[in-house]
Order: sequence, then structure tokens, then C-alpha cells
Amino acid sequence: MARRVLVTRPEPGASATAARLIERGFEPVILPLTEIVPLRPAELPDGIDAIVATSANAFRHAPAAFMEKLRDLPLHVVGARTAKAAGRDVALVAPDARALSQALAGRLAARSHVVHLTGRVRRPELKLALQAQGHRVTEIELYDARAVELAPDETGTKLGPEPLWVALVYSQRGGEILDRIAAEAQSSFQTTVFVCISAEAAAGLKDRQIAVAAMPDEAGMLAKLAELDQSAARPHLGN
Repeated sequence: MARRVLVTRPEPGASATAARLIERGFEPVILPLTEIVPLRPAELPDGIDAIVATSANAFRHAPAAFMEKLRDLPLHVVGARTAKAAGRDVALVAPDARALSQALAGRLAARSHVVHLTGRVRRPELKLALQAQGHRVTEIELYDARAVELAPDETGTKLGPEPLWVALVYSQRGGEILDRIAAEAQSSFQTTVFVCISAEAAAGLKDRQIAVAAMPDEAGMLAKLAELDQSAARPHLGN
């Protein structure tokens, strides 16, 4: 029987993840906990020196006319998926926000004005790090991750009768929502390992069996999944 893996990210990413899981021999269970909705961006400020972005959603949901105004400015991003979604030349791709801020310390001119294309829910570390370097940071919200409303009986139907081997957790908000669901549907989560994209995502879970990806992206999560699968199979190798 294939191991059942819960996919909690929003669509269309959830279906793409499910396809990758099937290729690896797992049985995906899709239950998006949030949905990404576009926001009307604020007017761009004057005197921008550089752009940063930490999520592909910034480019998926930004108006084309808005992005066109930024076309000639140097762009620095977190993750290959964000770089691909940008659809333009990217000056720097870093594995996470901390690495991005460290790399920019040697790239940006003193007291640069940096615009961060971001979502309504975000962590403050990148802004604080850049400000500590003496830069001015303007955050422009382009999307929001809103909780998906599920009817009481809908969750159980989507989870199915069999226990979940792993649940993939992509954000702290998603972890908080999933923690409440797991408390209500205990039979599905009794032995579940919660594979989190980062320590921040894991912070939304309480008293759960947690594994954090070595790299904060889906490739890192799938690598952790493979580790768990090999570990589970190891006692049976000699039989």
C-alpha cells in the first residue's frame, strides 16, 4: 500500500506537488488550507534602487502594468521557483531570506531604496536585515493567503479513512490551521510526521512529530520525505 502524504499548499501548486508524489510512489491527499488571492498594489515610490521578492506568488498575481514599471530595476529573489515566475533577468537567487540579505550586503550601494514585493502575511526578517545595513525598505503587498473555509464533514471526507503517513507544511499559518484540523481528526494523524518547509512553518504546530527540510523549498521537503521512506524501510531489508 502506498504511503499517504497530505498536501496542504494552495492550488495550482498542490496538484503539481501531487504529481511529483505519484512519480515517487506515494499517494497524495490534497487538502489546500489557504488560497492565494491578488491584492491591488500601492503606488510605487520614487527613487527605487533594487527589487527583492521571496515568493513566486508576487509575480503570479501582480498586474502586468505594475511589473512593467520595474522591468529595468535589478531583481533579487529567494528560490529558483520565484526566479522562474519573474519571467525576466534576475541578478541574484538565494536559498532563503537570510542568505539573500547577507548577499545583498556586498551588492547594494549604501543607503539604497529597496522595494520588497510581498504578501499581506510575511515575516519581518528580510526588512529588518536590510534596514540594519542602512537601506530603506518599502514593502508592497501583491497577494494574500486566506484560510480556506471547510465544512465540518468536508475535512474527514477529503482526508479519507486511512491514517496519513506524512503531512507537508508550507507556512506557519498553514501549520496553525493544520494543527487545529489534526486535533479534530485525531485518527488520521496519530502517527503522522509533519514535514515542514522551514522552522518557521513548524512553529505553527504543537506537540507533533516534526521533520524540517534541510533547504527551505519543495525539493528539500521531498528529500526529507525520501529520508523518512528509507528509514521506515531499513528494518525490513534483511527479511
